[in-house]
Amino acid sequence: MDKELPIIIGDGLSNKQVKFINAYVNSYCNVSKACKVIDISRQTFYMWARELDTFKQAVEQAKEALKDRWEDEINKQVFEDRNPIVLNKFAPMVLKDRGYADIKDVNLTSTGQQDNNVVITVVDSIADVIEEEEEQRVEH
Repeated sequence: MDKELPIIIGDGLSNKQVKFINAYVNSYCNVSKACKVIDISRQTFYMWARELDTFKQAVEQAKEALKDRWEDEINKQVFEDRNPIVLNKFAPMVLKDRGYADIKDVNLTSTGQQDNNVVITVVDSIADVIEEEEEQRVEH
């Protein structure tokens, strides 16, 4: 990984479990990859998650930390780089539990000022946009 995340340590975890949590965070919460890094089976991971509340909580903390990281990147892509594809496709898929809803299309346009304000318009379908543009051309 190009950038390691901070270590997440939960009270009551064994050294192997702490190593798993670190590997899990650094593999973007991929159970198989984390298991391989610390040389345990997936069955061991699922047993720990099922039987140990402290381990289960550490796994949930790792997932939340990854979502925080995704949300920071989405904010950068949307508000600094003005990338509507990220908001339209990625955010609803991975951050639905944080209030990102499925939308069909998003148009981002700058206000033309240096203040980084962004105007977001939700469009139901491209057909609606084309129809609206046609109506505007006919009126002029």
